[in-house]
Amino acid sequence: MSWQNFVDESLLGTSQVARASIHGLDGKRYASSAGFVVLPSEAQAILNGITKDPSPFYSKGIAINRTKYVFVRSDPGHAIYCHNGNEGAVAVKTNKCLLIGGYSEGMQAGCCSSVMEKLADFFIANGY
Repeated sequence: MSWQNFVDESLLGTSQVARASIHGLDGKRYASSAGFVVLPSEAQAILNGITKDPSPFYSKGIAINRTKYVFVRSDPGHAIYCHNGNEGAVAVKTNKCLLIGGYSEGMQAGCCSSVMEKLADFFIANGY
């Protein structure tokens, strides 16, 4: 299965994730859902916030798909959570990639987070 098929079928198919993107730890995009183009520089900033210091997000917010999100919280070394009105996103780091999933109005933030975190756990358990 290709990265793109994985995004389209495994993530978006849950109906708990409205949009998703998978990036390497260098920020390079492997795959993303239609219309959800997270720039490599955005992915790299998120990775820096997860692995080093999320404090710039408190004042500047988080840019995802050229949209500014309000920083909610982080799990250092693991994930960052943010929202923009009734929508939001969670970014989770694995050993070799960054998974970014977003939810839309009417979806539950916790459900999206759960799907993304379980996927990250699966990746990590399988060495990825």
